[in-house]
Amino acid sequence: MLVVLRWPVGGIRTYVRYNYPFLQEEGYRFTFLGPADGDFRAFAAELRGWEGAEFAEAPVRGKRCRLWLTARVQLRTGRFALVHSHGLIATAQAAAANLALGVPHVATIHDVFRPVHAAGWRGRVKVWALGRLLRRVDAVAAVGEDVRANLAAHVPGLEKDKRLVSIRNGIDTERFAEASGVEAEPLRSRLALGNDVCLMGFLGRFMEQKGFLPLLDALSRLADRPTRPWHLVAVGSGDYEREYRQEAQRRGLSAKVTFLGFMPDVRPVLRQLDLLLMPSLWEACPLLPMEALAAGVPVLGSDCIGLREVLRDTPSQMAPAGDVDAWCNALERAVARPWAEAARDFAPEARRRFSVAPAAEQLRQVFDGVLAGRRTARGRVRTADPAVPVGSGT
Repeated sequence: MLVVLRWPVGGIRTYVRYNYPFLQEEGYRFTFLGPADGDFRAFAAELRGWEGAEFAEAPVRGKRCRLWLTARVQLRTGRFALVHSHGLIATAQAAAANLALGVPHVATIHDVFRPVHAAGWRGRVKVWALGRLLRRVDAVAAVGEDVRANLAAHVPGLEKDKRLVSIRNGIDTERFAEASGVEAEPLRSRLALGNDVCLMGFLGRFMEQKGFLPLLDALSRLADRPTRPWHLVAVGSGDYEREYRQEAQRRGLSAKVTFLGFMPDVRPVLRQLDLLLMPSLWEACPLLPMEALAAGVPVLGSDCIGLREVLRDTPSQMAPAGDVDAWCNALERAVARPWAEAARDFAPEARRRFSVAPAAEQLRQVFDGVLAGRRTARGRVRTADPAVPVGSGT
């Protein structure tokens, strides 16, 4: 399988780590194609121990990455039985690379459309072109029902297309069971916080989508109210990390907010939190709240697309996305009463509900169905030739 990734970070990175081991057990082997940058190389370093895993890089020029050209070089070797692309950009480029080659192609969509994407005539042309390219894909798997409905509503021709299916994200729930503890430096000791302080966490990339700036606005208002003592740890990285640090200082929150660097394994921090905050403005089907719920950690999240799908019918609480006043009020209530017992009681159900095993099995069935359909149509399916080496393609 040729796996095409434009952004091998965050949810896509974790999706691969959770789902692909099940496919390996069924005999699938992977060549990962991504941008020639630090993110993809870090991703490759994590997976180099996988049996048969290979890695190819596509050149990056500024903000552009010509994945399609390197993907076409790879596909023309005849080694691949299947293409699996992740995200709309990677899917469009993989579909372009596959023109006239006809290798079976499954796309997993981790994105949602917003009005800005179809703004103006350029936006409308891009959406139309994407719809044309998606018609060349054998199956489109949305990572959640919200994503499926969003795609059907915005991409011409998909609303009644049976190739569009929903396979909700899942996690390796056993990693977040209470018994699977991992050693970590106690955060309260590190931050000199007493047991009376409500320790809240923001874990994720520092980008507009995650709603960190509206959260800072809500926290600055909360700081003026007579509440239980609280502190926020912000763990992550991203394009706006420096700016967000400055914004926290500008709002007078330096003593209330501590920034920590990116952590590949969030379990040590997650289990020490009294409350996980997810003020996202939009999501696809995020894994972090599943992990928190499986670990028995209370979650206060926004009601945005994607996140609401995960938090629905759980003990979690939601506040309107981007509404600073509503978030300040919700934070005040949550700090006073963080519903820890209800979260712990729900954890076994969360581990059952969000297990990746059913999702990985659905994905395998989609792959097998696409391959079987091509066998029926062509009488054979192209298989990998292990004698053909994989180059960088650059």
